[in-house]
Order: sequence, then structure tokens, then C-alpha cells
Amino acid sequence: MSDWTQRLRVQHLRVLVCIGEQGNLTKAAELMNITQPALSKWLTALEEEMGLTLFERHSKGMRPSPGGRLLLEHASRLLNDLERSREDIELFKQGAQGSLLIGCSPVATDCVSAGVLSLVKEHPGVHIQIVENVMTPLLESLIAGKVDVVVGRVGSKALQLPLHYRVLYTEPVCFVGACNHPLAQKARINWQDLLEYRWIVWPTGTPIRVSIDNALVDQGITLPASYLESSSMSVTLNLVQSSDMVSILSLRLAERYASQEQLAILPLPRIEQKGSVGVFWRQNDLPSDALRHFLAHLLKVKDEG
Repeated sequence: MSDWTQRLRVQHLRVLVCIGEQGNLTKAAELMNITQPALSKWLTALEEEMGLTLFERHSKGMRPSPGGRLLLEHASRLLNDLERSREDIELFKQGAQGSLLIGCSPVATDCVSAGVLSLVKEHPGVHIQIVENVMTPLLESLIAGKVDVVVGRVGSKALQLPLHYRVLYTEPVCFVGACNHPLAQKARINWQDLLEYRWIVWPTGTPIRVSIDNALVDQGITLPASYLESSSMSVTLNLVQSSDMVSILSLRLAERYASQEQLAILPLPRIEQKGSVGVFWRQNDLPSDALRHFLAHLLKVKDEG
């Protein structure tokens, strides 16, 4: 069998990704400025040369086969790497000494900030970009090559991914409310007290949500019917400060907001469920100098903490 990779060009990778995203040859052909018959002929020839069906046809279009999904993952990563190369070269021309794209979940802002401050102090020429989101899309971006490193909650699903990781610290979660919240004025509250108020929780499947769901199971109760889901720390903060809603945060983050008199930690007996914050990076890539230095600073912060 011939080496089909020798015939693939960058434009071919873009075409494959477009087909995967659109799920329709006609739409993909229009977007890529190719005739539909020519695109169909090219795809058929590629599948024959690979000896693999890349897309399964169905009544509403087409979807990637298992082998097709694997190829699309590689194609997307290669395209992201090329785009990153272009950006890095431009930054190099402007005097930057390397670059680092950091994915940060809201619970990890403190340690990321400390790591970045140490990094730029020793390596002021490094260009740094920070993207904040919840863990699932951040880890997807890491695998796709859109970010270099992710710092956030360590969940069981994350540990199944082809990534290196190190745990930075483990801490409990807690409930928070506005500084003048009725529950904040009490010496001690219970779970039933909390159920009288609307909750703001992280989206289903996020590690901190799993922690609180497990805590509810332990208590034999369920979420209030009128709860809200939010993955935005700034929106959650505004809602809690402007109402009698309560929310759940990691203890370290809650203590920072409490010290700034932005929130109050509600006096519920300590929740037994704990969560770990860790750092993730790709297994098969040689870490750049910027990434190695950032990891070293994170682990130093961990040891000092």
C-alpha cells in the first residue's frame, strides 16, 4: 500500500476538517470553493488509498467513522500547530522569546497568577496568553493543540485522557453568599437552611459539580428545583453579591473573596468532599522552554504552599 501521507497537503487537511464539521459534502464543497463531484472523487480516492472508510453516509449527510475521527483529530492538531507556528514566528520577529498559551479554570486563578508572575520575572521576553474556561473545553483545546497547558480541577474523566498531569493541591469546597446574606449572620447552619435559597452551581460533569453532587448524596438530599448553572465566575460573583442566592466554590477561592469582603463563607459544617487542582500537558509533545519553566514555577508554588 502506498504512503498516502505523501499526497496530503495543508489544503487537504482543511478540506477534511471542513467535511467533518459540516457533515455534508455539498456544504463543504461550497465553503472550500470546490465542486461537489470533484470533492467526492477526491475523498473516495483517499479512502481507497488508505484502505479505510473515513465517513459513513446516511440520509442526512455523513459522519466520521471511528477511523475518520482519528484522522480528523490529527488533521486538526496539525492545522493548529501550523497556525501556532505562524503566530510564533511573527512574535519572534517582534522580539518575543517564546510563547505560552495557558488554559485556566476559575478555581485555579491564584496558582496560575503566581506561576505567571514568576515566569515573566525570570523570562520577561515570553509572550503569554491565558484563556479561562471550565475544564472539559480546556482539555479538548489542549489535546487539539490550541493551548499548551491547562490548570484546573482534576476529575476522573481528565485522568483517562492521553495527558501528563501533576496534582498541585487538594482542598474542600464550601458554600458562599453575599456579605450581608441572612445565613452569613448565623453561627452555624445546616443543609435544610441552604435549601431555602436558590443555588448557583457549576455545569454538570465539571469536577467541582461532581464534588457537590457527591456531598448531596451523602446527605440524602437533592438540588433545589430552582437552581442555576453557571460556568462564569464573574457572573456568579455578580449574582451572589446582588441577591440572596448561594453558590459553591473551592475553599481557597472563597477565602480570597472573603478576605476582599466580596463574599461570605457560609457556616455550614465542613463538606467532606474535596477536590484537587492540577496541571495538565500533552504526552507526545516535547515541552517548550516556556512550558518547562512555567511547570517548574507551578510546582515550586505548590511546594511553598
